[in-house]
Amino acid sequence: MTDEALALLRDLVRQDTTSGDSAAQAAAQELAVSYATAAPGVRVLRRSTSGRPWVLVGTESGDGPLFVCHIDTVPVGSPALWDRAPFSADVDEEFLHGRGSVDMKGGLVAALAALRNAAEAGAPAQVLITSDEEIGCRGAAEASASLELTPRIVVVPEATRNRVSLGHRGATWLRLAAEGKAAHGSTPRLGRNAIRLLADRALGALDSLPLAADDYLGEETVNVGTFEGGTATNIVPASAVLTLDVRTVDGGAPSIAWASSLDPHISAEVDLDLPAVRTARLPELLSGQTPAPAATYFTDASALAGSVGGAPIVIWGPGDPGEMHAANEKLELESWRRASRDYLELVLAAAR
Repeated sequence: MTDEALALLRDLVRQDTTSGDSAAQAAAQELAVSYATAAPGVRVLRRSTSGRPWVLVGTESGDGPLFVCHIDTVPVGSPALWDRAPFSADVDEEFLHGRGSVDMKGGLVAALAALRNAAEAGAPAQVLITSDEEIGCRGAAEASASLELTPRIVVVPEATRNRVSLGHRGATWLRLAAEGKAAHGSTPRLGRNAIRLLADRALGALDSLPLAADDYLGEETVNVGTFEGGTATNIVPASAVLTLDVRTVDGGAPSIAWASSLDPHISAEVDLDLPAVRTARLPELLSGQTPAPAATYFTDASALAGSVGGAPIVIWGPGDPGEMHAANEKLELESWRRASRDYLELVLAAAR
């Protein structure tokens, strides 16, 4: 791994590319594009012209590996929880520190460095850089609507400690809204309490939510993410909203049907419905790599699976998954260097 690659990674980590800020994400993508296209044979192949930014860079031939990387990060949270400035990109002997170093600017730069070296060797590869992955793979979804890709294999360089994961569960995010009737807090019988309605009919019914299981992906789960309602202590709340995060192995339809049938005064909206991703077996090109359990998180692969011509999809990247979304996020530099070496070996093997 060159000093130039490390400099790019530090520059990217210094950029605040929190999800939802399209301008910041587009600017960071341009830094990555400038680095990639400095190599002979690498150029911009397609890019977004509106909406959420995405860009496809690589060799003209698209029959090599495709690396799918997002540029956005989750928010920093409370700066008081950080020992260093979140966008410092400080480097010591072992780690590069900062928000996005693991999730997933490290994986992106490792893929771009491998792409440059592969192109110089005449081996085809491409890198798709997306946006707003953390809030529902929105950039990847827009790219998927515009692209028909034919890679030999798809690699999502999210953190797996450089072990190969063959998939992850999908995600269905539900927004349940209860319609109540306001009344004075001293006469609750004259109103209809929207908070109690959601608590009784939705939270109280969670045990009836159908949850499936898969021998590799694991069990479906549900998390109550937010619960909001009411305007004052002495007013019967006329409205309340509850959000659920259901991680699925068999699609979101059962959860959506469950939510839609809870109560006539509870409406259900689907904020996100991403399918699970699973590759049946370790691809032959990666037979020498260490397999890993299914990833616990979702990735852009959910949005792109229908646009890659049936190519096998793996999640395989540098860093400790425990660092993702955490305060004091840091990337182990040796893990990062190894990832880029492994990616280059994959591209060269695919070209033989």
